[in-house]
Amino acid sequence: MADLGPGTEAVVRGVVAGYNVARRLADMGITPGTVVRVVRRNVLMGPVEVEVRGTRLLLGRGVAAKVLVEPIVRPGPFPPG
Repeated sequence: MADLGPGTEAVVRGVVAGYNVARRLADMGITPGTVVRVVRRNVLMGPVEVEVRGTRLLLGRGVAAKVLVEPIVRPGPFPPG
């Protein structure tokens, strides 16, 4: 999740972390199948702000990197003509 750009929505597919971190993320609502949206992130370092189930959370970049996600691709507007 740490590599997604601002405004990107994704579905959580899993968490690759130890028990304590995985449980903490689950307590915050970050579980497989949940839709998350990246609100903002700094390009090089610092926390990642995400929205999960209507709540905004700040995750450290290392923790965010442990969350495996699949970006949601929405069809864009059709080209003219």
